[in-house]
Amino acid sequence: MQFRGFVLFAGLAFTAALPAQGPQSDTVIRTETRVVLVDAVVTDKKGNYVSDLKQKEFKVWEDGKEQVIKSFAFEADPSGPMANQKHYLVLFFDNSHMPDIASQQRARDAAGKFIDANAGPNRMMAVANYNGTLEITQNFTADPDRLKQVVSGVKFNVGPTFGNYGTRNSMLALTTLAKNLSDVPGRKILVLLTGGFPTSPEIMSDITAAIAMCNKSNVAIYPIDVGGLQTGMPGFGTPTPGTGGRGRGLGGGGLGGGGGVPLALNRLFGFGSAGVMTASFQAKGGTTGGSSGSAGSGGASAPGGGSKAGGATGSGTAAGSPGSGTGSSSRAGAPTGSSSSTGNTGRTGTTSTGGGGSAMNPNNPNNMSGRNMGGILRPPMPPFAAANQQALYMLADGTGGFVIVNTNDLLGGMEKILKEQDQYYLLSYTPPESTEGSCHNLKVKVDRGGTTVRARTGYCNVKQVDLLSGKPVEKTLEGLAEATRAGTIQAPLALPFFFTGENTARVNVAVEIPSDSMKFSKVKGKEHAEMNIMGIAVKKDGSVGARFSDTVRLDLEDKKAIDEFHKLPMHYDTQFDVASGEYTFKLVFAPSGSQDFGKIERPLVVEPFDGKGFAMSGLAISTEAKKVTEADAGLDALLTEGRTPLIAQGMQFTPTGVSQFKSTQSVLLYLELYEPANTTDVPPKLGVQLKFVDAKTGQMKDDSGVVEVTRYASKGNPMVPVPLRIPVAQLGAGTYRCELTAMDSLNRTAVRKFDFVVQ
Repeated sequence: MQFRGFVLFAGLAFTAALPAQGPQSDTVIRTETRVVLVDAVVTDKKGNYVSDLKQKEFKVWEDGKEQVIKSFAFEADPSGPMANQKHYLVLFFDNSHMPDIASQQRARDAAGKFIDANAGPNRMMAVANYNGTLEITQNFTADPDRLKQVVSGVKFNVGPTFGNYGTRNSMLALTTLAKNLSDVPGRKILVLLTGGFPTSPEIMSDITAAIAMCNKSNVAIYPIDVGGLQTGMPGFGTPTPGTGGRGRGLGGGGLGGGGGVPLALNRLFGFGSAGVMTASFQAKGGTTGGSSGSAGSGGASAPGGGSKAGGATGSGTAAGSPGSGTGSSSRAGAPTGSSSSTGNTGRTGTTSTGGGGSAMNPNNPNNMSGRNMGGILRPPMPPFAAANQQALYMLADGTGGFVIVNTNDLLGGMEKILKEQDQYYLLSYTPPESTEGSCHNLKVKVDRGGTTVRARTGYCNVKQVDLLSGKPVEKTLEGLAEATRAGTIQAPLALPFFFTGENTARVNVAVEIPSDSMKFSKVKGKEHAEMNIMGIAVKKDGSVGARFSDTVRLDLEDKKAIDEFHKLPMHYDTQFDVASGEYTFKLVFAPSGSQDFGKIERPLVVEPFDGKGFAMSGLAISTEAKKVTEADAGLDALLTEGRTPLIAQGMQFTPTGVSQFKSTQSVLLYLELYEPANTTDVPPKLGVQLKFVDAKTGQMKDDSGVVEVTRYASKGNPMVPVPLRIPVAQLGAGTYRCELTAMDSLNRTAVRKFDFVVQ
C-alpha cells in the first residue's frame, strides 16, 4: 500500500455463597445509610498484630478534620459481631505480566500448596486469570480439590497485552474484578500474583480508578512479585509507615506543548504534536518533582506540575534493621515516617494538592472539576522500589494491603497475607455532606506508642451505575421504554463504541437534551432541577444486554443563572460495557415536575472482535477538545466511576450527540485502530482516507487521499488512538456522507460511514 505525505495534528459476575443474615460491608457513602467504613490493621515495632486496642485509642480524619467514630469492632474477637463471618480471598493471576513460564509455574505451585493448607468452611477462595481478558476460573468455594485443579495449569498470554495497552487493560480487569466483589460481605483480600509492570503518566489515572473501586468494594490488594529474588531490591516483609504517617500525593511531571495544539491549523489534519509528560524519581536524595514538558510543534514548553520540594531521601541498613526516611511537602508540616521492613529504604512521598479544572461545557452535568482525585486516592510512588514494582506499592498502600517482593518463598508470602484475614479493626463514621463524584482523604491514627496503622488512603462519593434500581421511578421509566407512544422531548444521540477486549466493547452515550425541558424550583435557597435517565440495550431475543440509570441534579444560584443555562442544550454522557452483537438501544429521560419525557431508539451493532485482526472502533464526533492538563481534575473523577476518557495526542475529546454543525465550528473525530501486528519488531504502517459525498446528489465533494497515521502508534501498543478533523468550512452548507477507510500496509482495511449537516 502506498501512503501519501501528510501534516499531523500541531464484565463478569462474581458471587459468593452468602449467609442469609450476612450484612453487606460497603466502603462508599450511600445516600440511604450515610456511613463510611474503614478497615485498619495495626502492628507493633516487630510487625506483630496488636489485638487489644479500644475504640477510644483510634482517631479518624477526613480531609484533615477529625470524625466521630460511630462503631468499632475487631474481626478476630471471638465475642465480637464479626466472629462467625466468612472470609473471602481471591487469587488473581496476572499472566500477562508474568516474566516467564517458570515464574507462572512457581506461582501456581505455591498457590496449590497454599490452598491445601488453608481452604476451609470459613475461608472461601476464588481464582481469576488475566490473559488479555478477565476470566473467573473458579468462583468462591471451600473445596480445595476444585481450587487446586484450576490453579494447576500454566496459562499462556493470548491477548493484546503489550505496552501501556496491556497494562491499562490489566488495571481495567482489576477494577472490574473489584467492582464484581462489591456484594460479597466483609473485607476481601485480593492476592495479585504478577511480575509487576512499569508505571507511566498514561496509566496513573487507571491506578487511581482501581484503588477507588477496591475501596468502594472493601477489597485490599496484596501484590506478590513472582519474579523472585533480585539483587539490590527491598527485602521480604510488610512495609509500614511510622505513627507520624507518610506524605500523600505524587509530584508528577508536566505536560508540555502549551501552544502546540492549535485546533484550526490545516485543512483536514491540524494538531501539533503533544508535549511529553515526564517525572523524575530518585532513590537516594533525588527530587520527586515534575520536570518541564517538551514543547509541541508550534508552541512553547510548559513547566512541569510537580511539587517544588519533592525531595525523598532514605537509607537502607543491614538486613533486619529498619530504614528511615523523611518526606517533603508542598503543605506546611510534612509528616515523617519510618519503615520496619527488612532491608527496606525509608518510604516517604511528597504532598501534592489537587489543582482546579474548568468544565468543558457548563451545561454538561458530568464534568468534574476542582479536586485532583489522583492526589487523594493514589499514594506516593515509593522511590526505593524497582520500576516494575512502583505500581504494586501504590495499589497496596491505597487499599490497605502490603507488597511481597524479592523472595522465592511465594508460599511464605501467601501465608503472611492470610494472617490479615481477621487481624483488622472495623471503624465507621458519618461523613460530612459532599457532592457526588468528590473524593476525600482518610487518615487513621492510634494513640499508642510503637504502633503502625495501615488503612486505605481515601474514598470517593461515587455514583452508582444503576442509580434508580429498586426505586419507583425505575418502573416508570421502564414503562415508558416499553410503551408505543413517542416521547415529547426530542434530542440527538450518538453511540460510538470502543473495543476493550475480545468481543467486548465500551459504548459511549452522548445526548444533547433541550435545556428548557428542565423544571426549576426553589430548594434550600437554590434553583433546583432533576432529570431521571435510563438506558437499555436489548438483544434480538428481547433479553437485556446492558443497562444503566442515573439522576442529573442541578442547583443554580438564581434566575439569571437559569437564563444562561437555557442558552445551550444540556449535554449528558455516560458509558456502559456490552458484548459484541446486535441491539436496540433505548434511552428514556424524564424531568421531575413535568409530564414531558424523551424516548430515543437507535440500532447498536458491535462487530465480533478477537483481538488478532486489524479493526476500527466506532467514530466519536466532538466539538470540544482540551489539553489533558486542563482536564486533569476531571479525568480521575471519571475513572473512579469506571469511565474512560477519550484521549489522543495529549487532548481529551468529549463526544457530542449532534450531527449538525456550523461552518465556523471546529468539528473533530476520535477513533481507535486495533493493530495487533504493532507488537512485532517491524510493525506495519497505518493510514486513513476520508471521502465526503453530497448526500442528495451523490457528487464527490472532497477526498483526503490516504493519509499516514503511523505516528500516532506507540511501540508495542496494539491500540492506536487517532484524532482527525472534518473540514466543514471547506465543504460549505449541505448534507454529507463521510466514508472513512482505515488500512495497514498488510492490505487489511476497515470502513465506517456517517452522515452530517453543515449549516
